Amino acid sequence: MAKEPQRGKFEERRRKEQVAFLVVKFLRMYVSFKDIAAEFHARTAAGSLGGGGLFEKVAGLAQSIGFDLKELAHSLFRAQNGYGAAARPRGTREALTGMKSLLEKRTLDSYIGTGYHLLLILQESLYQIERYSPALDREKDEIGRIMDMARAGGPGLGFDQREELERLQALDEISAKLAVDSAELAQVVLRRCEELLEGTARVIRRFGASANENEILVLNLLQHTDLIEKVYGAGSVEAIFSELTAGSGYKGRTGLDRAIAFVRARCGNISGLEPGKAS
Repeated sequence: MAKEPQRGKFEERRRKEQVAFLVVKFLRMYVSFKDIAAEFHARTAAGSLGGGGLFEKVAGLAQSIGFDLKELAHSLFRAQNGYGAAARPRGTREALTGMKSLLEKRTLDSYIGTGYHLLLILQESLYQIERYSPALDREKDEIGRIMDMARAGGPGLGFDQREELERLQALDEISAKLAVDSAELAQVVLRRCEELLEGTARVIRRFGASANENEILVLNLLQHTDLIEKVYGAGSVEAIFSELTAGSGYKGRTGLDRAIAFVRARCGNISGLEPGKAS
């Protein structure tokens, strides 16, 4: 009989770890994608979107952090996407809290899953641009040169050959339109990814605040305050730890002090996380 409580504790700790991993991985995802988006916009403005290695960067992000996030979100939230009859809360406050938690989890699962699939679409669009656009430019130049020869009555070009060249030029125009469409699709998808990323960041913050009894999450956030600042802006570290440690059960002058005291009491050795030194 003693195995059941131990199993319950193990599962609880495992879930806390997964929540912490999900939040920190999202912060990393946000920062990495913002760097990619900045380069995308700069290259678009300069008219040099192809050939810059953006495809490899997006593919690497999708296949590593993006995939891990999707799998974590599905594992954490999809099995809990509703109330069973026995689990339905009875009191109004309990029902409101439960519904808020349910909506946060469902939204996170949807946002993260959608973001992953949008990354794959962006990856494919950039592949089309980077792999085919340079070749299309070279072919267009060559077709233009041959057409100039044909119009000038160059030697060895009969009527049938000129018809073939005109058909080739028509195909070239279709290829050029496909290249333009790929670039336009990449811009649309990138903007959608940026919007989704910002929305997910807001939900992640609310979700994190409701997981304030998760010492593993608080510890991981203390170890990555640089990511918090990059995602949520200057002053966000103190604000977020104040949200996480609100209530009479936490001791300390600032949110950061209370967070460190909380993980010290729950986790034991936290060397390197003294007040003012978390990074």
